[in-house]
Amino acid sequence: MNRRKTIIRRCLLIIMVIITIVFFALHYDSKEYTIQEEQQYIDRICSMTHNRAVSVGIMDGDETIYLEYCDIDGESVDEHTLFELGSTTKAFTGLAILNLAEEGLVDLNAPVTDYIDWFRPQYRGLDAVITVSHLLNHSSGIPVWTISLIPEGSKGEITLEDTVRKIADVKLAHAPGEVHEYATINYDVLALIIEKITGEKYEDYITDTILDDVGMTESFFRTSDSDRERIFPGHKAGFFESRRYNAPTYYGNTAAGYLVSNTNDLVTWMRYVRNNIDFGSFPITEANNYYAGWNLYPETVHHGGNNPNFSTQIIMSRDREFGVFVLSASDGDMATRIADGIYGMHMGVNARIGLCISNQELYDFLFIIGTLLILYVALLLKNGQKKLCLCCGLAIIIVLLLIPVISHISYRFLFVWMPYSFGVMIISLLAFTLWELWLFARSVIRIKFQSKDKCI
Repeated sequence: MNRRKTIIRRCLLIIMVIITIVFFALHYDSKEYTIQEEQQYIDRICSMTHNRAVSVGIMDGDETIYLEYCDIDGESVDEHTLFELGSTTKAFTGLAILNLAEEGLVDLNAPVTDYIDWFRPQYRGLDAVITVSHLLNHSSGIPVWTISLIPEGSKGEITLEDTVRKIADVKLAHAPGEVHEYATINYDVLALIIEKITGEKYEDYITDTILDDVGMTESFFRTSDSDRERIFPGHKAGFFESRRYNAPTYYGNTAAGYLVSNTNDLVTWMRYVRNNIDFGSFPITEANNYYAGWNLYPETVHHGGNNPNFSTQIIMSRDREFGVFVLSASDGDMATRIADGIYGMHMGVNARIGLCISNQELYDFLFIIGTLLILYVALLLKNGQKKLCLCCGLAIIIVLLLIPVISHISYRFLFVWMPYSFGVMIISLLAFTLWELWLFARSVIRIKFQSKDKCI
């Protein structure tokens, strides 16, 4: 029996080594790509990282360029294919607030309580004074983990106010205005301010005053599960593949991540932004270069977006009329990688892919290896090691219980945002724990019976 376990353990080690070598080898490309090869560049990154569909819109002066990739049978992608924008939605919310400020309906330096009187987050036991500008530049002190508090549900099941009330008295991580900490829910608070001032639903106001004005006639907000039928199917990583995933609807987070659009509309949006938004007027400091849904740098403005099954990236030049918007039907950071490469090509810099692994693929790889390691450790333990079995079992239970307490992030949130393999690893840990405790219990029972036999 022990010999069989030894053979299985060695086989597991060999499998883990082979998986690691093959995984990294398949994610490396040494070629240099020129601007004439930008489609090949996109194709190569997508095939390497199992990105199922990508749509790229490029604004270059008066010229518009569309590039696409799709490897799903029966599906095709073009400039009219709809994707969720994720956090690049925030730029639309930020613009709405700036417009309301120009109209004199919002004071950017006023405390949020002027518009939402029950909104009173705490800092060191006292009500904190958070201003509208603090929300715009993510310096409110609201901690990043509050994203896990956003309730699931479609329009009619929950409201935007339900989401904001989740943090009405949250303990801040920092004093308002001191530290930049990107917290998605900041923009949900801004959306509620918009609703309080205008008397309209956030999505209706943005559609009427921004989308229609820009000319984004094909774009809309995903406010219910039924809206998925109009959108290209999203995917997330799982077992070295990108697999279809219908993420839950978070109506209360619409303003921060759930505008749906395509490259046709988004090229129009980039031209509108280039001609109508003065980024030089944004109050940027050395410690914080974020404002109103944009990261600002001397030569570019950009923003990325991630939902559980979509990702996006926009990069625009501040010196010339040039911009790239990348939409991906997979989670991760490959939309950013593609946008960076395409942008660089048009700036005269050839692109190299090199080692190209999306963050979600890396998590997937680690969870798979972690699952195999759990099995390996389980085979190491012997039936008589009752104390070790008890310690391992209790340690795992304590760690699993402490994860949501320490991180403030629920397992439900992790199962939604992490690769499919995360769930398998957690189940393996639980199974391993039960096995450890069973070995301990069996050893104790055996000792008791042996003691009774001796007494008899």
